[in-house]
Amino acid sequence: MLNALLATILVFISVGLLLYLVGLLFNAASLPLGGFLERQRFARYVARARRCDALMQRGDTDQALRQLRAAFYLYAVTNRALASAVANHHTGLLSRLISITSDVQGGTVRLLSLAKTDRLLTERSELQRRFFAAKQSPRSQRLRELQHQLDENSREMEAALVQLIAEVHAARQPPRYH
Repeated sequence: MLNALLATILVFISVGLLLYLVGLLFNAASLPLGGFLERQRFARYVARARRCDALMQRGDTDQALRQLRAAFYLYAVTNRALASAVANHHTGLLSRLISITSDVQGGTVRLLSLAKTDRLLTERSELQRRFFAAKQSPRSQRLRELQHQLDENSREMEAALVQLIAEVHAARQPPRYH
């Protein structure tokens, strides 16, 4: 009877230890894999920006604007180096929008949503910086709050980008006189 009880306890301990080891292995494997998948996803967004450049060179501005809108990477980033690359990518995208608009408007750019988009991107960079700092602390509540703020920023960015692309498109249209 004592042997059966001892064997049962040892089985539970060994199963617990096995689950713990599997969890450690899973966590160790998920970090590099997650980073790889994140870099792959970002590469797809960079490719969209390249397609936008090619379309602009061909003169297909409407398609270029659609690709440009789709090239904004609005996901939370878990790698600091990638976060820097994303911020630079967004700066390049805004530069392309300014270039398209200034060509149409004779060297000046008057888009209200451009300032809003720029402000949201700056806010996003700051949230991302705080997100990295919160990942180092044991408080998971703060991390969830920042993730929620990043998600909210993504929604606001979506709306601002739709408005910005609509303004750029409208600026490209010749005025109609009736």
